[in-house]
Amino acid sequence: MRSTETERMLRLRDVARLPAEVLVKRFEEDFGNLVTAAVADATRRLPAPVRRLLDGLEWHLDWVDALVWAEGELQVSAERMTLLGDLRLRRVEGQLRQVRVRLHEARCVAADYRRQDRERLEQGRLLTARATALSWLSKALPEEYAALFAARVAELGIPPLRRHTASRDVFDSIEQAVAQGRLQVTAGPEVRALLELPDDTFRAAVADDVREQNARNVLLRHPLVLRRWHAGLARLCELTVDPARASSATALGRLPVDLAELPRQEAMQIINARRFFCAVQQRRLDCDRTVRALMAEIVRRERADPVNTARREAGAHARLRLAEAHPEAYARIREELRAYESEPGHLDPARLTSDARGALKARLLAELGTGGGDPAPRPPVAQPSPPPRPAPRPKPGAPESRAGRDRPGLGQGRGPRPVPGPPARTAAGHPPLRKAACRRAESSR
Repeated sequence: MRSTETERMLRLRDVARLPAEVLVKRFEEDFGNLVTAAVADATRRLPAPVRRLLDGLEWHLDWVDALVWAEGELQVSAERMTLLGDLRLRRVEGQLRQVRVRLHEARCVAADYRRQDRERLEQGRLLTARATALSWLSKALPEEYAALFAARVAELGIPPLRRHTASRDVFDSIEQAVAQGRLQVTAGPEVRALLELPDDTFRAAVADDVREQNARNVLLRHPLVLRRWHAGLARLCELTVDPARASSATALGRLPVDLAELPRQEAMQIINARRFFCAVQQRRLDCDRTVRALMAEIVRRERADPVNTARREAGAHARLRLAEAHPEAYARIREELRAYESEPGHLDPARLTSDARGALKARLLAELGTGGGDPAPRPPVAQPSPPPRPAPRPKPGAPESRAGRDRPGLGQGRGPRPVPGPPARTAAGHPPLRKAACRRAESSR
């Protein structure tokens, strides 16, 4: 049994010589293999296929997960080696710095994937001048648009919109989706038993899941258990902050005490608490990732629902009729958007940024809200003349021995004092490591 486990576990030097398809099998066998590959990617030169595997669409979230785990393990290992005087400390500290740089890059890659998902969702709806102008016109004339929309809905015989109870948070949205059948999941006896556990017992089950990387409790990932799992992880962090000497409930931070000055048993208890705290933080990342995936699935199913599709078509028809009724207002919006087009009819996101979009939209809605045309000019308002200003009083003379604005003191010059600013940044102080992940991600998509 021991030999089989040893064969399954990767070493840093093994990662570079194994093909990507073999690494995938190893990742699925043991989470530790993925952590080893992530550390190897941060500290060594790996073949391009392996790097594309890690920051590709399929594995990039697991890659971030592994780097978060590796960062906590390396930091706590470095603290333990400092206590014990281990000669490997310098090498581990170097690996920790490299893993932190790579973790920053991995989070940038994940954010880039999320941005691309949003852009794909909005493509053709917000990035074209025609669709944007129609949308803004309907918001400038909401009553006329509502009447046209209601008439089209009645004409098509679309069923009334299902009213949902307002969601307080994402967990409300998930639970409502399950209750309304938008998420097809079942709550078996094991899930119901888990939900009925007392808080302390449930929190113990969450702690057991934290300690077992390769035997994760899938019941905690059930949509109806996510709220309680999230709360249990948050409570574990609160309970571990003081024993781990963590800086907050969300960050481990530096050790505020010198472990060498404490009794050995007390120092090791702090080390163990810090390792557990890091594992809980990694599980919180896992929980957030599960929530985001479920919310994305809910949105996808809502958009694919035939009733919602018919209502979107009715809205598009109503916006077209509104533009036909107010051609000058529609042309006015198109004219304002022309300065932000990369080519005729296509908006350039680099020019029409979110701030520029918000300012332009607010101005146009205010101008067109009077009925589709320019607002009527306001009559000038007579401003009262200001009262006469009193004559300036003579300033008292400053003593000759006083050093101030009029007379420089010892060591003062006669010109204005320079204002200190941030130090100049050079290319040598900012190596191109942080852009490497984005370049590799672009080549892998």
